[in-house]
Amino acid sequence: MMSHAIGETRQVTLQPSGQVLAVWPGETLLEAARREGLAVPQACPRGDCQACAALLVEGLVRQAGGERRQGEVLACQAVPLGDCLLHWDEVLVQDGCPEQMLDCQLVSCQPLGGDVYQVILRPLDGRLPRYFAGQYLQLQREDGSYAAFSLASAPGRPELELHILAREGSSRLWPGYLQHQARIRVRLPFGDAHLARLPDGPLILVAAGTGMAQMQGLIEHCRAMHFAYPVHLYWGARQAGDFYRVSHWAAWQHWPGLTLHQVVSEGPGGEGRRGLLHEAICEDFSDFRGLQVYASGSPAMVYATLDALVAAGMDARQMRADVFAYAPRS
Repeated sequence: MMSHAIGETRQVTLQPSGQVLAVWPGETLLEAARREGLAVPQACPRGDCQACAALLVEGLVRQAGGERRQGEVLACQAVPLGDCLLHWDEVLVQDGCPEQMLDCQLVSCQPLGGDVYQVILRPLDGRLPRYFAGQYLQLQREDGSYAAFSLASAPGRPELELHILAREGSSRLWPGYLQHQARIRVRLPFGDAHLARLPDGPLILVAAGTGMAQMQGLIEHCRAMHFAYPVHLYWGARQAGDFYRVSHWAAWQHWPGLTLHQVVSEGPGGEGRRGLLHEAICEDFSDFRGLQVYASGSPAMVYATLDALVAAGMDARQMRADVFAYAPRS
């Protein structure tokens, strides 16, 4: 893939989604949209099908040897020559699945150890909305408010899996509450630390506590998609007894592409390592080029990991975490 200076890109705004594409010189609209992770209709490579047709509202493009300032263009052929405004209502923005409300029934609520419960939910109508591996949902409380939980299930599964820590305060009430509800309301999907597209390089997954739920969804998606690059999972807990059972752990140990690390920060490490998550990662990696890092845990853990990896040579843009959105640093 060719590299281009950012200043050379053309900004193409898509209506009605509001998505803005940064299009490289010589790149078609279709190539840019797919590089940005958008789902674009197309049935042929030459423009014969007209499936990728869009309406040029403002700007200038080159297509079929000529230039066009307005009217219908074919995304597989049109190359922007400047900033453009395009009406392209057939595009599905992969990084922004529409939020939906869903009524579910409880399939099971099982203790996993460490005060963590595995919760399995099934939609009452049997249909799951689209979501991406690594996203989260919001679960409605008794008072009508919502609490966020990572999806431990990967897309394509018929049910939703959550890992709920029921240890302190109102969180201890979740297992009992859920088991007495005939109808459980959820909203989803949320979060941009997901795998709408598989990266072109290895993954480092960093989880503290029930942050493992998000990582389980990512790993199961990678396994299902036959991800070709190595995946390194670092799962941290304060004490060895805080680790809980992960139903896929035995299968993961037989996946050649996955390396598992359990890291304990306080007390004996048991079978795992001793220290902090970012310390373990920096012990194992001295070169972060080509790596993508996903982190899930408290804001303190996530930002400590970010700072340590950046200090070790990682570009901050290589790391994704939902913390960056709901708990931004000033």
